[in-house]
Amino acid sequence: GTFNYEAMLLLEKDIGSVNSPSPLKIENKLNNIWSSTGNTVLDLGDDQFTRGRPHPMIDHRLRNHRILQEAQDPETAVILLDVVIGHGSHDAPAVAMAASINSAREAAKETGRCPIFVTFVCGTKADPQNLIRQEDLLRQAGAIVVENNAQAVRLVGDIISGL
Repeated sequence: GTFNYEAMLLLEKDIGSVNSPSPLKIENKLNNIWSSTGNTVLDLGDDQFTRGRPHPMIDHRLRNHRILQEAQDPETAVILLDVVIGHGSHDAPAVAMAASINSAREAAKETGRCPIFVTFVCGTKADPQNLIRQEDLLRQAGAIVVENNAQAVRLVGDIISGL
């Protein structure tokens, strides 16, 4: 939830209203958490999404499905993703996410467009998943990989503002 909250705080300064199931302002609350509206920030690890299923840090199925769904939306210009590594996280999160990004790119091509993927990996070189390896896999999938959440969010804000 921390990355979600930080993203909303930074984005609202740059692009205005940001919708979410847990918004900063009540008027930006999504009516349906399964469908984005306007500029939307989601925490797929929130209880609303994880009831009856593992957290997306462990099981990427929900995240992968949502990436594909958002990429197929003609109004989606950019998709911001965080990857958290370390003990208790998926053994190879970037492998799962890269496959999802590649599938989303292929599906979006059919509509003649493709969103930009911006991501960062929260972890260290000492983590079992290997920070550098995870970043490299995401870059190979075509994602823009930056060093931290704030950089990722500011880049997303710049991309959206420039559209």
